[in-house]
Amino acid sequence: MPPTDTPTPPRTGAAPHTTPPPAVIAAVRRVLVPLVRTLIGFGVSWPMLSGLVKAVYVDVAERDFALPDKPMTDSRITLLTGVHRKDVSQLRSAAPSPDAVAAASPTLGAQVLGLWLGHDDYRDAYGAPRPLPRVPRTAGEVSFESLVTGVSKDIRPRALLDELLHAGLVRERADGLLDLVVAAHVPRGDIDKLSYYYGRNLADHLAAAGHNLAGGGPPFLERAMFHDGLTAESVATLRREMEEVGMAMLIHLNRIATDLAAQDDGREAAIHRFTAGLYSFSADDGARAPESVSAAPPPSDGGKA
Repeated sequence: MPPTDTPTPPRTGAAPHTTPPPAVIAAVRRVLVPLVRTLIGFGVSWPMLSGLVKAVYVDVAERDFALPDKPMTDSRITLLTGVHRKDVSQLRSAAPSPDAVAAASPTLGAQVLGLWLGHDDYRDAYGAPRPLPRVPRTAGEVSFESLVTGVSKDIRPRALLDELLHAGLVRERADGLLDLVVAAHVPRGDIDKLSYYYGRNLADHLAAAGHNLAGGGPPFLERAMFHDGLTAESVATLRREMEEVGMAMLIHLNRIATDLAAQDDGREAAIHRFTAGLYSFSADDGARAPESVSAAPPPSDGGKA
């Protein structure tokens, strides 16, 4: 399913803290370090970012901090965000660019691969994605063509297959059947796909963490483990294990989600979405890693999880 807005924060409609807690400022600064490193690397300057952040402040205030049964005014948005009222008025009247709308939509390839991983028709007896012929060889046989047309009839299956083969996400066997390369789950070299997943995954991760930080209930699962004092070989071992176990978990959840989506199809209450994420990171402690930014020390719990 295409992503929609991030979950509404628990303080919707309420005025924010007048004085931000110092611990929150320290945490935000730490989050900004890898973000700004990425922005500089892609040539996104401070003037460009400041204009973008100003527009986002206005948009979030309008959507998530309206008072019940009262229209949101430019003055209230200025009060909440500190953005000048004239700028608020201009930003509220501006339509989103076509590029921004397109960037918020998942690729057709991602939807097709999700169906291949999750739908019973495209899984073998062991639950793995089954090899598919390009087109049906007998009446009613599932194929890559039926997989694609089950998601959209607006694109030729052959064109999408060429893209997936080129990206290494699908492999053609000697017998002509097509295999889904489950391990090749990270698109490489395609800036549009990489940017889409960067935005979608980090937005939901931040939304979950922000919900928990603000005391929202019930809390979202948002946990990580960490260990230091490791060699590069040990880190490589952990990364291999993480990829194997983590992908198994995501594939398992995708299967359940596919079945539930079919069960919920057509129901008025089927308006929710669910995200489960997975990430790992490693760095040389001698390098300038995100952890090197000074921040308030976390509460001591005697553990690393």
